[in-house]
Amino acid sequence: MHITRTRARLTVVATATALALTLAGCSGGAHTGPAASPGSQLTTLTPKGTAEVDKISWNVFQGEPQTIDPYHGADYTPNMINSNMCENLLAQTPDFQIKPNLAKAFSNPDPLTWVYDLRDDVKFWDGSPMTADDVVWSLQHSMTDKTAFYGYLFGSVDTISKTGDHQVTVKLKTPDYLFNEELASYAGVVVQQKFYETNGDKVGTPAVGLMCTGPYKFVKWTQGQSVSVTRNDAYWNKDLPLKVKNIDFTFLTDDSAITSGLLSGQIDGTYNPPTAGLPQLKASPAGKVFNGPAPLEVTLVVANTTGAMGNADVRKALQMAIDWKGIGTTVYGGQGTPSALQTVRAVYGFAKDELNAYADTVKTDGTAQIDAAKKLLAGVPADVKSKEISLVVPQQAETQQLGLAIKAAADKIGLTFKLNVVPATGYSNYLYDPATRGNTDLLYTQFWPNIPNPLDWLGLTAVTGASFNQSKYAGIDDLYGTAIAEKDDKARAKIVVDIEKKLHDEMTPMFPGIDLTNDVWLGKRITGAPAAFDYTFYPWAAYLGGTGK
Repeated sequence: MHITRTRARLTVVATATALALTLAGCSGGAHTGPAASPGSQLTTLTPKGTAEVDKISWNVFQGEPQTIDPYHGADYTPNMINSNMCENLLAQTPDFQIKPNLAKAFSNPDPLTWVYDLRDDVKFWDGSPMTADDVVWSLQHSMTDKTAFYGYLFGSVDTISKTGDHQVTVKLKTPDYLFNEELASYAGVVVQQKFYETNGDKVGTPAVGLMCTGPYKFVKWTQGQSVSVTRNDAYWNKDLPLKVKNIDFTFLTDDSAITSGLLSGQIDGTYNPPTAGLPQLKASPAGKVFNGPAPLEVTLVVANTTGAMGNADVRKALQMAIDWKGIGTTVYGGQGTPSALQTVRAVYGFAKDELNAYADTVKTDGTAQIDAAKKLLAGVPADVKSKEISLVVPQQAETQQLGLAIKAAADKIGLTFKLNVVPATGYSNYLYDPATRGNTDLLYTQFWPNIPNPLDWLGLTAVTGASFNQSKYAGIDDLYGTAIAEKDDKARAKIVVDIEKKLHDEMTPMFPGIDLTNDVWLGKRITGAPAAFDYTFYPWAAYLGGTGK
């Protein structure tokens, strides 16, 4: 079976100024915080808040969004705001579980049918009930609107229809056991049909805003300054604290300004506080930095296989020679964890036991293995290993350090290596535009998937047609197609392990790199936010509450 996933959402390393990078509907962003050191304790949820708070300011580190329409939100900035306003049929929780949400239950009566039983107590902000018609329209819009980002996830869908007052049924053309879980991303977002039909492409703009069901309602968007939301006191999910009444999402991108705002209390909180400001922040009584689990990986992507990177032994040798442990120490302040596989542990999901077992057989502390790499290269034809290998990185302190470390590894084992440093504002062109990329061999990126499922990660990075498969690798297509069509979790997990073994043996289309975690700063008067990386599709701000200080 051949299955194609045609689009990917990824992030491109942090710039010092956290500039938003956008091209062709996909955007690049910044994870500026470090990873937790191996063995350190990670926090899923910060201490619960007990006090009511009238208003807080929360900085969105990547800068001002271009839109807050969830159909076009595919990166940190829009999703961090949208996730508190617009909800999905399913939810991915801070502990990386996928659970019912606007759909209170779902069933799979046969391989080609998914049935969603909807909650009957959900209302849009204007007081009108969420109906099955709204849900059908929302899913069909994602599937059919060519400008909607998540339409690629509907490739196996045949029809979406209302089958009851509070029921929607999706019929598939071929079995797809990944599709259901993808409805915990904005593939499963539910919006008000009437609002979208009335406002068209103005939805998500400062003039119009949104109409959704989430715990916070859109109030206004002051361009260049903030997006303001207020608590939805009619919100259906009474299990969420909802202690904060009003939130201003601000758009500061300058590291010094963000750090000063956090220390002074002008900004109450932020995800990914500036790396440069972390020593001050950690030492300050004005708040606290928490570190949580995340499905984030700094990695090298094989972008061209016509040169030296077309040889598996060259790829393996370079990977072995890179001092990933040293990179974790130098570039990520001693807190980067070398990856065992191309897919990170936080997204092992249904295959957790099987992938953990396999990962343990190939795990490494990231120490460079120069002699072993040279030995492997000895069997490579001279005309192959003499070809120049090029790596492009954005012009940022961290990425340039990383690039220099990789060049040093290549030099030590006798490879011809060229490091190209390009302006950060144009770096996304190398990821998405073949003309810009040319014959570049390797690209730097930081990747995160839609959902905590290894097949989502693989479908975005290693399947023919995926926009983050720049080298057009096709080696797992059949295995991937078999996996998503397999209902049994154990049988599917076995196939996923086979896929990971193949990718690891071939060392393509990604190198295992550095696992990152998530960090959040909470000023002294608020607490409760998830420390885990769960702010792109889940209403994280609903957990916030006051400390009473």
